[in-house]
Order: sequence, then structure tokens, then C-alpha cells
Amino acid sequence: MSRADVELVRQLLAPFEQGDIAPIFRDDAISAAMRAALVDTLTADFECDFVRDDVGRASYSGVDGLRTAWLDWLLPWESYHAVVEDVIDANGGRVLVLTRDHARPKGAQAEVYFEGAPVWTVRDGKVARIEFYWNRAEGLAAAGLSA
Repeated sequence: MSRADVELVRQLLAPFEQGDIAPIFRDDAISAAMRAALVDTLTADFECDFVRDDVGRASYSGVDGLRTAWLDWLLPWESYHAVVEDVIDANGGRVLVLTRDHARPKGAQAEVYFEGAPVWTVRDGKVARIEFYWNRAEGLAAAGLSA
């Protein structure tokens, strides 16, 4: 199933690589369409964690929790772009995504860059959990891989 898990994650990430993702989560109509598209790909007990140096671990539940998590994360950013560098089978239903994100803070001209490593857990063909790490070393460790 690991190949299928990797392909599922790749498929779900594709729409977020098309440009600024902030409007996807901030716009109610776009977000509602995203919710409808995602609801059948997430388990009933889906959870996501945002693991950040400034607040530690913030946990959210369900597809609506995923939107809330991103709205919280996007609060200081005017724009936010995510580039997927690689999607890796980390075994045991876990998929590691290496990202290179760039964002522009509100009121600023310069962008900030992040090298992330979210860890996705897939169960029975659906996403059960996503742990968003904006520190690549932490994400690699959480996936059981080394830097």
C-alpha cells in the first residue's frame, strides 16, 4: 500500500502547488469546495498538528480543523506558496513530504523561506493525520528518517 499512500498524498497536494495558497483557506466559497473534495479522503477521526517553534504543537480535528489550522498559520502572512520537493514513503502508512515554502509577512516586501517536512499518516486509503513541521530535521526525525 505504500505506493498508493504516496500517490494519494501527491494527488491531494497538487492543487496547493499552483500559486498562493492563502486565498484557498481565506475564501469561504473556495474553502467550501475544498472541504467537499477532501471529506471522502480523510478518516472520520482525522487530526492535524502544526508543530512550530513559537507555539509548540497545536492540534486540530476534522476537515474543518484543517482549515482552522491553516487560517491560524496564515494569520501573519500576506501570501504563502508551497513547493513540494519530494514525497517519500516512510513505511508503516507514513509519508514524508519535503517542502520549500516562501511567504511574505503582512506589510513587508521581503519573503521568508521555510524548509518543511510534513508527515502524513494514511490508513485504509485515507489520510488519518498530518503533522506539519516547518523544521525539516524535526519532520525527518518524526518520520523515522535521518537528515
